[in-house]
Amino acid sequence: MIARTSQSARLAGVVAAVVLAATLVGSQALAGAHAPAGGVASTGKLVGQTSSAYLGGLRTFAAAVLWNRIDPQFHQYYGASFDESFGTFTPTVRMVQALDPQFIQAYYVAAYWIARHKSVPEGLQIAEEGIDNNPQSGLMRANYVQIALLAETPDMTEIMKQATIGIGADMQWASHADEFEGLGIFSAAFNISGDTATVAKLKARQAALPDDPVSPE
Repeated sequence: MIARTSQSARLAGVVAAVVLAATLVGSQALAGAHAPAGGVASTGKLVGQTSSAYLGGLRTFAAAVLWNRIDPQFHQYYGASFDESFGTFTPTVRMVQALDPQFIQAYYVAAYWIARHKSVPEGLQIAEEGIDNNPQSGLMRANYVQIALLAETPDMTEIMKQATIGIGADMQWASHADEFEGLGIFSAAFNISGDTATVAKLKARQAALPDDPVSPE
């Protein structure tokens, strides 16, 4: 009974967060649509854009609330059956991406799951959205490479382009754990291409990373 009550409370929280998210997105659209146009300086358009900016913090907050609600569910409740069950969460995960385009974990998890269980091109499209919105994220480049390698005929030219960008010094990583995982994915791509020298360098970078998940920032 306690477990059922707890699950109901979590579901109610998710529903509330979705309603809030829909309200915020709708409000943003209304702000732009009803802002008076015209004028030399397009003051009305600027007012609409400013209203949208004020809603930015609320959108980010709503995205975090949604993610915090669903993340424990697809780990705690479904455990070993995550692969089969995550599909029920994908609409909510896509809402998280819409509310906060810089929420990289939402792209990383959803793109890989969809590529594995539905469609590699669809998963690749989500990975590309992740790069477009987070061009300096090393994890988003690794995400693309990982999914592109799942294709029946991988586009090695594009894969090596993204892998080369991904190992650059200007890439940003949210944690040492993410960087370790990403470098492993890039190593796989370079290994396929026969560039064993770069593979050795990437393995050395992995070995030099601190053995903790703390953010490098």
